[in-house]
Amino acid sequence: MLLSRLKPGRVVLAWMGFLWCAALVLPNLDSHTKANPAVKALVAAGYVTLLIATPIALINYFNRAWRRVGMVSNKTVYVFWLSLESIAATGLLAVLVYPAIVFAVARLR
Repeated sequence: MLLSRLKPGRVVLAWMGFLWCAALVLPNLDSHTKANPAVKALVAAGYVTLLIATPIALINYFNRAWRRVGMVSNKTVYVFWLSLESIAATGLLAVLVYPAIVFAVARLR
């Protein structure tokens, strides 16, 4: 029930808030200070939560959009634009998952 209320706009706002908070609490890359382990854990938990919520929101959005193809008047343009959106969303998910995989592989070595 709650997953159907998860919209891409809300996920984008959550990402913006998460990235803003992470920028405030994590140290700069060129500084020699260490982040508190609790802060690192909170940032990692937020990233994983948003990494799970983003595909769910996109799947809900594209499922509704592809089902609407039969109701639109200009099907060719709608399908073309929706295809471009689907490709871009897949690329976005790849950009989000790649750092998580690289980080996990580097930590498990």
